[in-house]
Amino acid sequence: MDCSFCGKQIPQGTEAIYVTKAGSAHYFCSSKCEKNQIKLKRNPRKVRWTESYRKEKQMRLKTLKKDGEKSPKESEPSGEPKKKIKQKKTAKKKTGEDKSSPKKTGEKKTKTKKKTKSKKKEASK
Repeated sequence: MDCSFCGKQIPQGTEAIYVTKAGSAHYFCSSKCEKNQIKLKRNPRKVRWTESYRKEKQMRLKTLKKDGEKSPKESEPSGEPKKKIKQKKTAKKKTGEDKSSPKKTGEKKTKTKKKTKSKKKEASK
């Protein structure tokens, strides 16, 4: 007998049976499967560790291969415009670094903090 949720074989005598008001019986191999289907109301085709998910994924991969053997990355537009965008971004970064380096701004901040601390000490005396 197979589990109603994950599809694994259930050894005889170890299954949990859940009977609905309509009279249909669901067999579960573990409380994990029972909770996922009854309490959490999850669809077994959307839970990665179930047999039905694996079968559906294989079907999707077969259809992708038949449609031209293109991966989802290859179906995007050509990469030339992307390269131009990346070059522009790197050019902006270089110009931003030339204007003011982060070390100079850090030094200014530490100097201002020291001045404020020394002023507080003088004011308290």
